[in-house]
Amino acid sequence: MNTVARLLAVSVLALTVLAACGNSGEVGQIKSVVEKSDHEQEDAFAAHDPTLMQDTQTARNFVYMVRTNDILQQEGAVGIRLLKLEWGTIKVDSSIVAEAETWETWEQTDEDGNSYQSRDRNIYKLLKVGTSWKIDEVSYPDKPDQPAPSDLITPPPSSQ
Repeated sequence: MNTVARLLAVSVLALTVLAACGNSGEVGQIKSVVEKSDHEQEDAFAAHDPTLMQDTQTARNFVYMVRTNDILQQEGAVGIRLLKLEWGTIKVDSSIVAEAETWETWEQTDEDGNSYQSRDRNIYKLLKVGTSWKIDEVSYPDKPDQPAPSDLITPPPSSQ
């Protein structure tokens, strides 16, 4: 009986370690997609080519990110740059849903060459699409004046 108990304990420990490794791999993928998305936003803004952001976003959040860059441009920004990315909690809620918290310091440059920095907390909601994590929504909980993603997305006209 002692041998059976030890084998059971070793098996449970091995499964726990494997589960932690699997979750660790998911966390690494989530961090990678968020960081890539930030750099794609910089590139898309500079090139005036929003399609550069498509591979890290769901269709819904892609529309939001395009609108965000449009607003930045309308407000007079000629450049944006991620200066610092700090990680908070990352939760993998299921095999297809996750949430990541970051603090991001961005620099925005206007046409007169003035630069402005802001550091904001972001909450990313991600979905697993196929084998890749995609950003489905970004919110800024510490900025009550920030429009919700749904406020920036214009629904398609109804076909009634």
